[in-house]
Amino acid sequence: MKSTENSVTSSQWAILAALRFFLAAVVALGHFALFVRHDPTHIFGDAYLNPGSAVFGFFILSGFSIAASVDRESKGFFRRRFLRIWPLYLATIVFGLCVELLIPNGFPLPFGGTVPTASGLSIVASLLMLQTIISGPIPIVGQIWSLSPEWWHYMIAPWLKKVSDKLLMIWVMLSLTAFLTINPPIGHGIDVLSHGLPFLNLSWLWITGFLYYRLKGTAAGFAILAFPSVFALTLGHFTGAPLFISIFVVVMSAEVRISPKLIKVCNFLGDLSFPLYLFHFPAMVLALRLGSNRSAITLAAMLAASVAALYLVDYPSRKLFGRNAARAAATQSDRLARPVKIGQDSA
Repeated sequence: MKSTENSVTSSQWAILAALRFFLAAVVALGHFALFVRHDPTHIFGDAYLNPGSAVFGFFILSGFSIAASVDRESKGFFRRRFLRIWPLYLATIVFGLCVELLIPNGFPLPFGGTVPTASGLSIVASLLMLQTIISGPIPIVGQIWSLSPEWWHYMIAPWLKKVSDKLLMIWVMLSLTAFLTINPPIGHGIDVLSHGLPFLNLSWLWITGFLYYRLKGTAAGFAILAFPSVFALTLGHFTGAPLFISIFVVVMSAEVRISPKLIKVCNFLGDLSFPLYLFHFPAMVLALRLGSNRSAITLAAMLAASVAALYLVDYPSRKLFGRNAARAAATQSDRLARPVKIGQDSA
């Protein structure tokens, strides 16, 4: 296993943050093109920058980032993941269920498909990160299907740190075989299949990112990152532009240095990417339900909801829990540094 301590620069993280925003924007614009305004140039939707391939790019980027996280500091990993995911995730579910109050009988989308109301099972499954395992996700926030397989990869990441490169390569090949065998690997649009398959047949994407972090800068690393995706594409499973853009950026970003100001901009876009991914769909449905018939208004509503979630949920939760964590660490440090008198209970 190759050591990769502290080998990702601030410039590279910023570039990858901007990549996350690009992928989230592809998903949002793709859903808009599929369900609201068809794209005559076939750039978004089911064409070159389709949402499915963007999600595949997210999986690779997630695996790479988590490998870096557990390599840098395993202690507190689960807490960091919980605080990064769950405040916004729960806020999305609440927002989506509130939008459902305006569509008690479901909502027909302008260019096909219907957003049905949530079942009790889909709510329970979503709250437990078991969407696509025991049920589909809450339909109004159907894009959260991808968080379930990602989350369970997070849960085993500290263990994966101990797994050899060879075993991870075998894992990639087995998962890729499942991906090529089971068709479709995921549901289309908001009608996500719920057979417990995404963890199995999309794991190769996440693991290639995880493994590439260990092997980056080597021929073997590049091969394990790129070959499975190229092979899957040649068999016609998906249009892979966002996925291949992700692979290219992950590889090339290690050689790029950018200015501090640009780092700040990229990091902000990275912060906005997760709220945009989570909130764009219910915000789009809300705008349509309230009578929006202009693309600019609907797209602005999607962006506004995402920015609001960033400033009202994500940043405050980071500040609150970060302060509490710092206070707890300081308290523990004080206790350890405090002199103990003879005969005094050190507890």
